[in-house]
Amino acid sequence: MSLSDALDVVRTLHDNVGQGEATEDQLAAWMNLSPKSSGFRVRIGTTRTFGLMEPNGPGLKLTALGRASADPAQERKAKVEAFLTVPLYKLVYENYKGGVVPPAAAFERDIKTWGVAPKQTSRARQALERSAEEAGFYESGRNRLVIPASASFKASDEGGSKGGSGSGSGGGTGNGGDAPTLDPIIKGLIDRLPPPGTDWPKAKRKLWLQILENSFDLVYEDDSKSGDAFQ
Repeated sequence: MSLSDALDVVRTLHDNVGQGEATEDQLAAWMNLSPKSSGFRVRIGTTRTFGLMEPNGPGLKLTALGRASADPAQERKAKVEAFLTVPLYKLVYENYKGGVVPPAAAFERDIKTWGVAPKQTSRARQALERSAEEAGFYESGRNRLVIPASASFKASDEGGSKGGSGSGSGGGTGNGGDAPTLDPIIKGLIDRLPPPGTDWPKAKRKLWLQILENSFDLVYEDDSKSGDAFQ
């Protein structure tokens, strides 16, 4: 699934309830899907991974970013922000910006070194490319990832730091030894955690956990799993 699929969910929810909420049964019915089907579950996970939708009690509602993506006056910037919300996509952009995106085989080798499980690299690359196209990153050519000028996206909005060698690290060991290796995709999510003692609404905590869970699908193998949010 890609950003385009997530935006389909956003439009369905927005067209039916606007800023209100809907149950999963309602949303599935509007999309002509079974609420228990893998296709519906993956669409829900994908939309939440892009930061466009969040749980609200027993229902679902659009986030501020999701509402912006449904607004023609804000959708360009919202798509860029949604793309960069996904830890892997953010990491790829930071490493390739200002340069040329390599051919598919080299691209897949890169994202493998950045933590994507070997069996997931092809699907992850294809989903990323579809999402980048939807967000306008290919407007300067398919071999470059460039934030579209029409998105009015400031450089300071990008945040984060470049993935570099692709081998992130966790916290110190406290004894001056080497820090444990931490997958850069997971590290990117951990870096997004707010400082202790600050306000962090429960809905945003659930969204963070959902993104973390979907990131596990990229980082770790699971032969028993039939689908994931990045197909």
